[in-house]
Amino acid sequence: MTTAELNQFLENIAKLIEATADDPATAAKIVRDSKVKA
Repeated sequence: MTTAELNQFLENIAKLIEATADDPATAAKIVRDSKVKA
């Protein structure tokens, strides 16, 4: 993944969080629930 691709991915995550999270705890849950299981 290039730097540009990573930056776009992170921006998409930020937009998702802004659109759906009501508070910091909800934002953190969205991010944690989105983690890829390795």
